[in-house]
Amino acid sequence: MPSQISLPPRRALRRILLPAGLFVLAVLVGACGGGGGTAVDDVVVDETTTTTTEAAIAVDETTTTAPQEQPLSPPTTRGPAPVLDVDPIEGFGAINVVSGEPSYRGILGQLDADRAVVQAAALPPEQAPGTAPLTGLPLGDSSIAERPAMVVKIDNTAAARPHAGLNDADLVYVTQVEGGFTRLAAVFHSQTPPEIGPVRSARTTDISVFSSLNGPIFAWSGANPGHRVLIRRYEMVDLGAATRSEYYRAADRPSVYDLMTDPTVLWGIAESAGEGGAPPAHFEYRSEITALPASAQATSSFRIDYPSATMEYAWNGSGWARTQNSEPHLDADDVPVAPENVVIAEVRLVDTGKRDGAGSPVVEQQFIGSGRGWVFTDGQFVRVVWTKPSLDAAATWTTPDGVPVPLTPGQTWVELAPADSVTIGES
Repeated sequence: MPSQISLPPRRALRRILLPAGLFVLAVLVGACGGGGGTAVDDVVVDETTTTTTEAAIAVDETTTTAPQEQPLSPPTTRGPAPVLDVDPIEGFGAINVVSGEPSYRGILGQLDADRAVVQAAALPPEQAPGTAPLTGLPLGDSSIAERPAMVVKIDNTAAARPHAGLNDADLVYVTQVEGGFTRLAAVFHSQTPPEIGPVRSARTTDISVFSSLNGPIFAWSGANPGHRVLIRRYEMVDLGAATRSEYYRAADRPSVYDLMTDPTVLWGIAESAGEGGAPPAHFEYRSEITALPASAQATSSFRIDYPSATMEYAWNGSGWARTQNSEPHLDADDVPVAPENVVIAEVRLVDTGKRDGAGSPVVEQQFIGSGRGWVFTDGQFVRVVWTKPSLDAAATWTTPDGVPVPLTPGQTWVELAPADSVTIGES
C-alpha cells in the first residue's frame, strides 16, 4: 500500500459549514507538501486504492508532513526584480478525491496555499490610508474596510443576463469554463448592492481567485463532487447555496439562471460568526498627476476571443464600455458595464479529467506563476508580466523590468485569457 500524505492544514480563520454526510479529501501526491488532514472516503493515488475511515483522521487532524520547498524570498524594493520561472505542473499526478469520480488532473486543488512557485516580481501592493483596498477609491465608512470581501460566482451566458449588482463589484474575474464559455467571479467589498446574481457553480480555477483575499465569503451554488471537496480545503467562509437557505429564486428569470442572494444577509452571517478577514490591496493605484510608464500606448478598443465567447472593450472617456458577443453589456438597471481598468493575464488551461453533462472537458485555468499580460487604463495599455507567486498572494503587474503598473482608482475587471486571444485596436 502506498504511503499516505495528508492535505495541507485548514487555517484557523477558515471554518466551513458542510452538509451532513459529506466525506472529504485527505491524500495527495508527495510533491505537494503536507499538512493537516480532513475526513475522507476512498482516495486513489496513481490508480492504487487506499481506504481511510473518517474517524481516524477527524479526531484531532494529526498530520503526516512531507519535505517542503523553502519559500522563495520576496524582493526588498518596489523596483525591478528577476522573475524565476518554475513550472508548477512538475511533480503532480492525477488524484481521485471522491469514489466513483474521475481522477482530478489539475494543480490548484493540490497546492498548499502559501507554496511559492515563482519569485515575486515586486513587493505586494500597498493600500493608501482611507481608501478601499480593492478599488483605491476613498472609503466613506471606515468600518467597511474591516469586513471580508465577498466572492460571488455568476453565470455569464446570454440567458443569465442582465446581471444584478455587477456594477457594484470592486473586482470581476472572467474565467473560461467548459464549452469555451465564460463565468464571472465578482468580488464585492466597498459597496453593498441590494441583490446579486444569478449565482452559479464554482470551478477549481476559483481557488486562485479567492485564496488571495484573506478568508472571503464565497457565494456559490455548488460544484461537481470532487471539485467541491478540493475548493472547500482553502481559506474562505463557505456561505454557498449548498450550506445556507438564504438564497432565493427570482420569478422574472428563467430556471437555472434565477438563483439570487442578498449580500447584506451574507455579510451579517459572517459577522455574527466572527469569520472572514479584511482583504489586502491587490493593485497599485495612481493619482491624477501620476504618469503611466513610458511604454504605455493609446488605444480606443481591444478584444478577447474565448473559444465560444468574444469580449470587446471600447474606451468612452472614463471607462472601458464592455460588449459580449456584439451585445452591449448592461446590468439589471440598464446601466452599461464600463470598468475603469481591465487587466488581462494569459494563463495555462488544463483538462481536469471531469466532463460536464454535454461531454465537454471541465477545465482549470492556472492563475499562478507568471505570464504575459496587459493593463488597460485611462485610454492606454501597457504590456506587462503578471506574477502570482502562490495561491494566497495577490498578483503583481509589472513592466518587463519589474516596475509595477498603477491603475486608475475604480472598478477593475481581470480577464483570465487563453494564449494568443487578445487583439488591440488601432490607437
